[in-house]
Amino acid sequence: SLRNWNDERDITPNGKDIVTPSAYNSDISSIRTDMVVARSGTPFGSTCPSEERLVKSLERSLRWLGQILRINHANVFVPIAGLLDDVARDDFATGLLEALEGSEARKLGFHSLNDGVAGYSLDPGPLKRLQQASPPESDPTSQLVDLAQTSLRPLPEGKPRLVTGCESPHDILQFIQSGLDLFDSHFAQHGPDAVAVDIGLNLYDVEHDTVFERLAESLRGGAEEDDASLTVCPCIACTPKFSSTPILHSSLDEAPADEEGPAPPLTRGYIHHLLHTHEMTAHVLLAAHNLSVLSDFFADIRAFLAEVSSAPDAEERFNEEIRKFEQQYKRPDELMRKAKVNWEEVNLARGKGRLAREKAAKATENPVEVTQHPERVLPDVVP
Repeated sequence: SLRNWNDERDITPNGKDIVTPSAYNSDISSIRTDMVVARSGTPFGSTCPSEERLVKSLERSLRWLGQILRINHANVFVPIAGLLDDVARDDFATGLLEALEGSEARKLGFHSLNDGVAGYSLDPGPLKRLQQASPPESDPTSQLVDLAQTSLRPLPEGKPRLVTGCESPHDILQFIQSGLDLFDSHFAQHGPDAVAVDIGLNLYDVEHDTVFERLAESLRGGAEEDDASLTVCPCIACTPKFSSTPILHSSLDEAPADEEGPAPPLTRGYIHHLLHTHEMTAHVLLAAHNLSVLSDFFADIRAFLAEVSSAPDAEERFNEEIRKFEQQYKRPDELMRKAKVNWEEVNLARGKGRLAREKAAKATENPVEVTQHPERVLPDVVP
């Protein structure tokens, strides 16, 4: 079945639709995407599979990769398989490099499967699931980095290496430090449910309900001139722009006066209100802001690496910058955990089935009072 590679939840029996390799390849050919991630046969569960099942998953992954390469897609990324087993990971890399023979070699036109691959993908979702069941002695991200290195060590260095599902900029820096170079925007997209990533704020928190300041502390809005040394954040929350020719729905509507330039930035209190009233606009605004911040984050990394690339101590200087970053900014794990709890509280108070829950609560003489701060009236919600 197909699933979001960042989704660690179990698939329910009724929520699984089997997608065959031929159907997957047909969809790819129809959609004509710029990039394809090959299907992986990696088992998804909270316990490590048996050795036999793990070996079969490696063979299945290699077979599916061969099938997808036959449709002549130019940019195929292969998920590096093997879960938490170093030997299995090394075996999978060896399988990519083994010379093809007979009809398979003639059909593909490659010396090895690796010749047809554009890059490699590290999918941490199944690994994090296993780490939750059996926490590693070291830092979880460090274990993921070590596992990635085990898989990538035998493979050519010139091909891009993609990591999906990083949960913080700290994780991203650790992977860059170890030689991985492409990342998705999971952290910026995941955080928008409540968090602005550049300042580490949980905007569900009641402390923001009357804060009429811009989202960013290290960036300014396009209409602000209070600190010219700060970079302008171009997102729609910090630099909103409105059409000077909106659609007028009736003769009573009036067109706004022409005003050049962006409007003042939207405030934390406003987005706090949107979050607590279940407005989808909150996610849109926070996603736009977080993606803008993430883009600046990567731009600064690239600029620094370009600056020190020819220096003999380039690696040492980059590691020192990472140490400074880690001292300056805490990991957002607790912040994200609290934001998830707050989201569930608002979902209970404002989401689907609210009236039925209120009715049931009244029937049991335990009324639920809905206010703009549901975390105050739902103390029984456990993180």
